[in-house]
Amino acid sequence: MLPAITVVVPSVDAIQHQVEAAAAVAAAAVALDPQLDQPDHHRAPFSLLLKHWGVDIAAALVASFGVSPFITVVDRAIAENASGRRTLMNGVKELSRSFVERPLQFCKSREFLWIFGLYSATYATANSVGSYYEWKEADGQMPKLLATTAVNMSLVIAKDKAFAQMFGVTKTHKFPVTSMGLFAVRDALTVVSCFHAPKIIMEHLREQGMNEKLATGLSQIGAPVAVQFASTPLHLLGLDLYNHPVADRAARIQFIQREYWRSSLARVARIGPAFGIGGIGNTSFRQHMRARLSG
Repeated sequence: MLPAITVVVPSVDAIQHQVEAAAAVAAAAVALDPQLDQPDHHRAPFSLLLKHWGVDIAAALVASFGVSPFITVVDRAIAENASGRRTLMNGVKELSRSFVERPLQFCKSREFLWIFGLYSATYATANSVGSYYEWKEADGQMPKLLATTAVNMSLVIAKDKAFAQMFGVTKTHKFPVTSMGLFAVRDALTVVSCFHAPKIIMEHLREQGMNEKLATGLSQIGAPVAVQFASTPLHLLGLDLYNHPVADRAARIQFIQREYWRSSLARVARIGPAFGIGGIGNTSFRQHMRARLSG
């Protein structure tokens, strides 16, 4: 029997405020542009940009809602497995059953709202910054990357901290700064694997004679998947520092070795929805709605 615990979790309002704050990152960045209010007869009207921003937010919400259930199941199962609350496979099976049997209750849970808010904010930031620089007729790849990375990393770290506190088996206590640092390094590796490594890998594969389409696909999928095997120990150590603050080095190494493969494979499994299906859904819905605006 698990001991009774007192859990301090963020309120729904707090999650909503984080999403709004994340969306404000993009708005603040473009609002500081001194050219924003300057007339330009060669540029589309600002009202069109506002409509595009509306589509951007709608696309982000739809895409996030589509992938959040699966990611919620995996992330909660990993957190509970790390704390010893229940095994990874039991967590995945029981949480999946909960979603199928009580979908409304599942989607009202705090863990689902964390994931939904995180990916909504990430997609909305990428969309809105992209739309702004498209309207401005300027290269926005770097601002888009920086804004999206800042929003995603900050919210992912906050989410993992919340999950560790919600699904631990000990009384809630201060979250270690070291764990936050480990999560930051983990997410930096993910960003590199998603935005920088694929291009390098693709060029190498092309030099080896592989056709461009196959090289692009393998690099875009292979890099984020491969990095999970390097970043999972950081994730597990960050959780263990919170769950077992007085454990010695040998115990931590033993824990990581025991949970490495199952946790790595679970994190690989969430790559598809998080960076593939969600991204494709976001782009497709956004393009469809913008085409309807133009029509």
